[in-house]
Amino acid sequence: MISAEVNRTAIGMVRKPHGIKGGLKVTLYSIDLDMLQSLEQLFVNTGSEWKQLTLRNCQGYDDFAILSFNEIQDRTEADGYRDREIYTLREDMPALSEDEFYIDDLIDCDVVDENNKNLGKVIEILSPGAHDVLLIQQGDSETLVPLVDEWVVKIDIDGRKIQVNSAEDA
Repeated sequence: MISAEVNRTAIGMVRKPHGIKGGLKVTLYSIDLDMLQSLEQLFVNTGSEWKQLTLRNCQGYDDFAILSFNEIQDRTEADGYRDREIYTLREDMPALSEDEFYIDDLIDCDVVDENNKNLGKVIEILSPGAHDVLLIQQGDSETLVPLVDEWVVKIDIDGRKIQVNSAEDA
């Protein structure tokens, strides 16, 4: 999720176009509208290049936001951003306290159970609804673990390790 050439952090996922003037319905990650409005540079990876976007307007709702950008003029153009993540430069994000992290920080962390048994690596964070879910891969097998206190015991970002409860304990 973080670009190798520039330290970018994903702040949201475009779900679909909104309206006829190029608005985007976006699920925001760990960022609020006030913080979003303060960001000067936003980016989308189109697959072949990074496109810089300038935020024109944003409105928040229960679990999503409607964002408008100067570079996107109509619904047809907006549809090209469907299912793409929106990024900002990491240095533009606010500093975090010791017990806080950005969702991007969890990607590639090793996941272990309460007995320190390796369960795999986090390959993606899903946002299906009420809470985020870790998608963990080990070989050809994938496991979903809710990112909630009942399942996630400890997150060590510096050590790149997440400890979770086993299914019997959760």
